[in-house]
Amino acid sequence: MKKISLIGSISVLCFSILAFSGVRNVMADDGRRIEYRLIKQWETEKELRVPESVLYDESGNILYVSSINGKSTEKNGQGFISKVSLDGKIEVLKWAAGLNAPKGSAIYGNKLYVSDVDQLVEIDLKTGKILAKYPAAGALFLNDVATDASGNVYVTDMSSQNSVIYRLTQGKMTVWVKGREISSPNGLCMEEKRLVVGNSGDGSIKAVNLADKKITTLTRVGSGIDGLRSDGRGNYFISDWKGKTSLVTASGQVIVLMDTTSSKINSADLEYIKTKKLLLIPTFFDNRVMAYKVKNVAGSAR
Repeated sequence: MKKISLIGSISVLCFSILAFSGVRNVMADDGRRIEYRLIKQWETEKELRVPESVLYDESGNILYVSSINGKSTEKNGQGFISKVSLDGKIEVLKWAAGLNAPKGSAIYGNKLYVSDVDQLVEIDLKTGKILAKYPAAGALFLNDVATDASGNVYVTDMSSQNSVIYRLTQGKMTVWVKGREISSPNGLCMEEKRLVVGNSGDGSIKAVNLADKKITTLTRVGSGIDGLRSDGRGNYFISDWKGKTSLVTASGQVIVLMDTTSSKINSADLEYIKTKKLLLIPTFFDNRVMAYKVKNVAGSAR
């Protein structure tokens, strides 16, 4: 009976962590106290296979989830992209298939671009059919993807041996940024005139100017950075893969919103839908996507 009670207690604790992460207080730059809460909305069935990233398609009001379905650099042709509704229903499990450990993705026009170990794959948004594959010379571990307003596609190689950001322009893949300042780049977030990069090598968030490639350090996080998304208020949501989901404020504060590390539930390449204040977290080895409503209330200034 004692063993059963212990297991039950652990189960309740894990559920509590996932269902409601508690309250985190953040001091805004103007001195106001902002209260953040993550409130669980739903989770998918455990039908996904090592889901690494989630992407929101506003035009179709649907989520695209990349499942590695194997090892992170394994070319087994078993990786796939799923279509998931905003209430957590898996609409099409293998909407696009035959991929090799797919990870980050981005949309431009009617095409989905997804990283695939050492190449970028172009997929038709209407049919899920693979249209083209663009090899990235020297790539070992392609990861996140972003697009700019002109249709250029950026993809990180987070391998320590390469540490490159590639760019696809008019069908040609080239090295866009490489050097000491970019070390094991992972998560990407495109802004109007700059590409924000989760630099896992030195645990910092950096920005690369699109016009002249000038690199600036926005803040130092001190850990690996997987997912990276803006909240639209000057802050960023980040994940560290092991299980921490945090908020990095414009002033550089790092606030851990949720930590499922002890439960062995990963926090991979997350997505944030600003209009719905919905944070979506792929749990990697846990084979689910979980959705949380972000509640924030600004208090009075000190």
